[in-house]
Amino acid sequence: MNKVRPYLPLLGFVVPTVVIGYGFVIPRSCIAGVNELTVGFGTTILGAVFTYVAGQRAVLPRTACTRPPLRVRVARAINRQAASPSGLFGRFLGALWRREHARVNAEALHRLDVLPGHRVLEIGSGPGEALRQAVRRARGGKVLGIDVSELMVRLARDRNRRAVARGEVEIRLGDGATLGLEAQAFDRIFSVHCIYFWRDLEGMLAQLAAALRPEGKLVLAFRPEGDDIPARFRDPTYRFPRPEDVEAALQRVGLDLVQLERSSAVPNVLFVLAARR
Repeated sequence: MNKVRPYLPLLGFVVPTVVIGYGFVIPRSCIAGVNELTVGFGTTILGAVFTYVAGQRAVLPRTACTRPPLRVRVARAINRQAASPSGLFGRFLGALWRREHARVNAEALHRLDVLPGHRVLEIGSGPGEALRQAVRRARGGKVLGIDVSELMVRLARDRNRRAVARGEVEIRLGDGATLGLEAQAFDRIFSVHCIYFWRDLEGMLAQLAAALRPEGKLVLAFRPEGDDIPARFRDPTYRFPRPEDVEAALQRVGLDLVQLERSSAVPNVLFVLAARR
């Protein structure tokens, strides 16, 4: 807490009194025609306002009076965009994710073991690149992508427009937890770098478990708590889960942990493979 400067409250009364009472701003000839009570009351009010402002700035912690540093504001804006991309910057993120997530998507789909005829669900389908790979693997099946961003839904539909026209893939707006997925509708479900934004981890996993068919598989790919997470991600927008918390939540919703491992191709990402009992 900042130390109070004793002269600040005094200046709060002296300055308006001098300015008004002695005609430094308002000439004495003008003041002479005004009721003395009105001038005195106005001076007191101005003094009180100055005193309040001076006292607040002197006493309150600096964080309550100043804006965060520019780098912090920029990081927060980027993180909000990552949670739900929009506008021009959202398009930039979509293009960036297509390249950055290519290996992670490939590793996730490899562990998912998608077969022809399978029904596949991706939570957080983004620009739709992983959906394209899933469609190729699930020939004769059906792929559904869900994303919270209207922009990402449009980009994914455009990227997969031929598969959409053939009825092989569907892309919806939603977050999965509130969409009302049909029970036991999918053979495979996966999600890459989206678990950070699930405010109710167990509730979300329960929805996915209910949507899996018997012996269906679920793959989650994410950076876990405990890793060397860059400082800009240390923001309330992101919640990096601990592996043991994910495993416990999976068990509570009726899913068995099959595999928990990293890949040499993307060593900073943890892959969790679970199966329905």
